[in-house]
Amino acid sequence: MKRYVYYLIIVNMLGYSISEGHKILLNLKEQGSLLAMVLSVFLGFIILFGFIRFFQTVPGKDLPDLLLAYFPKWLSFIVLGIISVVWFIAGLVSLISFVFILKRFLTPETPTVFMIIIFLTFITFGILLRTKSILYTLEIVLLITFPFLILLLLKAITSNEFELDYVKEAVMHINHFPSFSAIANSLYVYLGITNLIIFNNQFQQHDFTFTWKDYLIALLLCLGTLLVSFFIPIGLLGYENIDTIPHPMMIATDTLIMPLGIIERVLYVMLTVSIFTTFLSILVHWHVVVQITKKLISTKKITSKQKNWIIVLIIGAFWVISIYLINVFNEYWLLAVSRFFNNLLPFFFFPMILLFQYLKRRAR
Repeated sequence: MKRYVYYLIIVNMLGYSISEGHKILLNLKEQGSLLAMVLSVFLGFIILFGFIRFFQTVPGKDLPDLLLAYFPKWLSFIVLGIISVVWFIAGLVSLISFVFILKRFLTPETPTVFMIIIFLTFITFGILLRTKSILYTLEIVLLITFPFLILLLLKAITSNEFELDYVKEAVMHINHFPSFSAIANSLYVYLGITNLIIFNNQFQQHDFTFTWKDYLIALLLCLGTLLVSFFIPIGLLGYENIDTIPHPMMIATDTLIMPLGIIERVLYVMLTVSIFTTFLSILVHWHVVVQITKKLISTKKITSKQKNWIIVLIIGAFWVISIYLINVFNEYWLLAVSRFFNNLLPFFFFPMILLFQYLKRRAR
């Protein structure tokens, strides 16, 4: 079962590589982005260690169960409500970002509302699955897409268009002290493990062992994702004007071709893989929100029919907010909102580790 913990981490990593986060780091390339990636390893380890060690002590239980057991109900509702909002926004940003990508690169004539409705339809069916079924879905999709990811990586770094001189120029700025925004956006790639707040109820004592070797592998995967999503666009598109390019990872892959392949433009392979990984990222985030909602309404003395209607209303809110914001936002606003949201995340997740310590004391 340990492999499913890796899947949660990997899905978040892949979602990051096409999100606004890597674009923000490229924009901050002379404000300490590279050093921020290095420092993020230590902060990321704190996140990984804090979440994994805590949930190893409470096998088969999720955070809503623990809060409702050891906290006053009103306080549990507030904490879980804030968590739900954060997870919903994380999924929403991924959804809107990828709709903009599809609009720009694949279907420029298709209305964004139509595209987001198609996505929401599939996501709605997905988030209502059982938690165990979500884990199985992650495994199947990642096993299918992983060979293509390796192909894309090898194609990029072995391409004649990949210039090491641009990479060397970027490395020369490693001495710049990182801004807070650079550190916060680098930290995002490590946050996949935080989905254990719900998915831990699928792991029993004998299923969930995480050794120091596993921590090292997870940290290297996350750091590798940061470096790849930073250096590949720079190596393919150049250093000077990379901050002026929208969706640099996508445009970078569009510089690559496979003359002997079935699909000549590598961009289409990247878009296909991105559709699956974005779907998984949103699926995980919004499934957490739905499961938290179910835990909260289970504390109320209401009928099963009323509970079902509450879930329908929550999902309806997902639809309304998503469709409204896709009409309001543009790519500039999405980038600004993503940067603000990512800057807030350290103030949210590090206090959660302190919350875990308090819960452990209450449990004793």
